Amino acid sequence: MFVRLCTITLLASLCASGPVLADEGGMVSEQAAREAADAAAKQFESAYNAGNAAGIAALFAKDGVYLTPVGTMLSDPQDIQKAIGGRMKAGWTKEVVKVVDAHPAGEGVWAIGQYSITGTGASSGKEIGGYYAVVMRREGSDWRYQLLIGNLKPEHDVSGMAAPR
Repeated sequence: MFVRLCTITLLASLCASGPVLADEGGMVSEQAAREAADAAAKQFESAYNAGNAAGIAALFAKDGVYLTPVGTMLSDPQDIQKAIGGRMKAGWTKEVVKVVDAHPAGEGVWAIGQYSITGTGASSGKEIGGYYAVVMRREGSDWRYQLLIGNLKPEHDVSGMAAPR
């Protein structure tokens, strides 16, 4: 419940800040938003596939939050690095990330996408994945994740919420 409240509050504040930031000339264009989301996804994918968990943690803003696909909330860069490193050590070593949609939110960017992770070792031949949503902001000249929310598609829908195929 707390995580959901934090997410709603963050997204609402970003959306509400748009008109104020537009007056200051800090709006991000649709094209720039897509380019930022694509570049961040490529950085994430490259770092992951290189086994660089620290590189992924560095993609987060100083106060960034990662809501992991398994339901934990991480805000400390060392915890993010440890979680990603743990997934890699468990044999989930190749990730493909694809941005589905991206838009400006004042001076920030929000995006949604898909990811899939292929296993090696004990997880060889297996694949997991799902969808993600991000809110990004600039820190200096770099785009950083303010919020990254991932989900994990279950093998079987137990919620009754799956969309018909």
